[in-house]
Amino acid sequence: MRPRIAQLLALALSVALVYGATRFTPGIDAGRRGLNILGTEDVVRNAPPDYAFAIQAFGAFRSLIVNIAFIRAETFKEQGRYYDAMQLAEWICRLQPRFPSVWAFQSWNMAWNISVTTFTPQERWKWVYNGVKLLRDEGIPKNPRAVNLYKQLAWIYNNKMSETTDDFHWDYKRYWAWHMHLVLGPRSHWLRAFRPPTDFEPVAIDLAEDPLAARARDIAAGYAERREAEDDRPHRTTRSAEEIIAEIEARRQVGPTRTEAEIARRAAFDYISTIADAPRTLAALHEQYPETREMLTRLRGLGVVITEDTLSEDTYWYSGRLAETFFARYRQLADGLSLRDTIAREGAAPDPQAEALELFDEIVGVRAGNPAGQALVRYLQRRVLSDVYKLAPDMMLYIIENFGPVDWRSVDAHSLYWAVTALRRGEAGVGAFQTDRVNTARIMFFSLRNLFHRNRMRFEPQPEDISRSYIFLARDPDFIEPMHRAFVNYGPLLDPDPGDAGGAGDIFRTGHINFLQEVVQMLYFSGRTAEAAHYYEYLRTHYGRRRDSATLELAYTLPLHDFVMSIMYAGIDTPRATEGIIRDLLSQAYDHLSDEDVTSYNEYVVKARELHAQYMSEKAEFRTDRVDLLPFDDIQIDMLREWFSYPAASANEVIHKARLWRVAPPRLKQWVYDDLLPQFRYECELSGFDVARAFAEPPGMAEFRVAHPRREVERPERTVETPAQPPGGG
Repeated sequence: MRPRIAQLLALALSVALVYGATRFTPGIDAGRRGLNILGTEDVVRNAPPDYAFAIQAFGAFRSLIVNIAFIRAETFKEQGRYYDAMQLAEWICRLQPRFPSVWAFQSWNMAWNISVTTFTPQERWKWVYNGVKLLRDEGIPKNPRAVNLYKQLAWIYNNKMSETTDDFHWDYKRYWAWHMHLVLGPRSHWLRAFRPPTDFEPVAIDLAEDPLAARARDIAAGYAERREAEDDRPHRTTRSAEEIIAEIEARRQVGPTRTEAEIARRAAFDYISTIADAPRTLAALHEQYPETREMLTRLRGLGVVITEDTLSEDTYWYSGRLAETFFARYRQLADGLSLRDTIAREGAAPDPQAEALELFDEIVGVRAGNPAGQALVRYLQRRVLSDVYKLAPDMMLYIIENFGPVDWRSVDAHSLYWAVTALRRGEAGVGAFQTDRVNTARIMFFSLRNLFHRNRMRFEPQPEDISRSYIFLARDPDFIEPMHRAFVNYGPLLDPDPGDAGGAGDIFRTGHINFLQEVVQMLYFSGRTAEAAHYYEYLRTHYGRRRDSATLELAYTLPLHDFVMSIMYAGIDTPRATEGIIRDLLSQAYDHLSDEDVTSYNEYVVKARELHAQYMSEKAEFRTDRVDLLPFDDIQIDMLREWFSYPAASANEVIHKARLWRVAPPRLKQWVYDDLLPQFRYECELSGFDVARAFAEPPGMAEFRVAHPRREVERPERTVETPAQPPGGG
């Protein structure tokens, strides 16, 4: 064949192949749109300028360049050249902006791989937070329906920051708490300010819009229908799908409507509502409060520049920006002195910002509660939440309404926020993948569990070094009902075979029972008897009968008080075991008291005293010195001494001790003060605190020392003493 003819044939074949390839383009583009790889049909028109340049400049070679960049980024990471690796990661994402897995991998690489190669809290936090920002600020806006990106973001908050898998997890909690604390302040502010009116109505709880809950009900109904036709095992109860769904819906309702949890939910909802309803623009703010015009002019003299330009993380946090010039000053005025400042030694250098702080207060009227100043604060809070942290106030209200009064300074609140956002937005494209939805649901479940265990936060920031800030996390009874509903509503979705629809399904049955038993005790000891009775009734109704018969188990035939005591007394048959339980109850009492929860403290002490009295009464007929217990007051004082005797390894642990000392019963403090004073002096000296301020001498010590020169003197039994009020308390 002549060369010319061969060339013409090859050219004709090439043209035919190109034409044939174009016939597949519409189907390929449709598939890409379905997977959310294209934002619109014209990817260049939909992309930012830098993305459009990369797409047009490299064309089909983008994939090859991305592969090379991946290899180079891994090499840089192994060599410790983290900033070079980060720059390459940014370019990889720019070259493939519509592939969610690229964003997820680069975020995971920063938060998990690169972060653990650093050794200071500041470095660790920087890389973990870089992973957050990559997803939150860039990946998700460009792939809004990709459930996997929301899941990855929620997982960073849940697993990396909240759990104990990373040695620096406390530092992550502190840094994030500081970010949110500047904007929203402590939970105690909005909770203390809320006063339920006489016609108080609880926040409506309606999960009808929650796609996960709907899916869970569908699965429960499907299993019930299948069981009606196929399952004749004797321990199963055949019920219609309508009955099962009706029962699930009924169990979603809260019992009493005016519980402490509902009041806290209403207070949290109203506080965020004031931010959600804030003016959207400066023009609207000036129209409602004309005096804010002069405020902005005067604030410029303090370096506070407020414009309508979109805020970013850098422009908000950069030195001299709103975080420092506005919110830090506002927070200092609104919160007052921290305990750290109260117990610090005298003679500290005067605050160079004191004059500017007073002028700021004069302009904004923080202490005076100037309505115009508060409107300006709410306007800026809304902008920071929306622009900087990508938190929609309406979605925050949805979280509070459906799950409870979250403290937004908690990392678990944000893992819950992004998990729920994923389930609400991921209705198409990648979001339709069932595996991603189920895994995201698990994160939501984990988040609620963690909020139950540690949503109640005490946080005292140290702006000079946030990693040294004081933080204390405690269980929050306000999240009992959300956790209970999560077991009931989402158990069918996470359980491959939910079994009968009663309760949480087969896999979660034991966990749900243990949880309910725990909360019944917790509420009963905290004095919330009506709520304890509510969950005890659910427990005995759904789990009280044997699975192979209709017989009610003996433990669930007892009244509430006896049921709680039977669980607490289970396995106690020796003096050592009894005293161990008493000491554990007293230790929990002091933990509650350190959080200024006086009610729970008194309840735990009362229960410990009851256990002591019951044991001594049962042993009265054959009691000898060998099986006798120490007097209860001796045990109580010994436990207080033991609580304080644990060495304080940091200034924050000294602050934790000082919190308890401020509110502990004076009579108990008298018995331990002289013994603990040398340790208090040593710990305060190391931490830079004034021992006389941190651990003030109890009143009447001179008389007490005369009356009780020896610690072995027996003391008569006393009733529970109400702790002293903190300074300034009512």
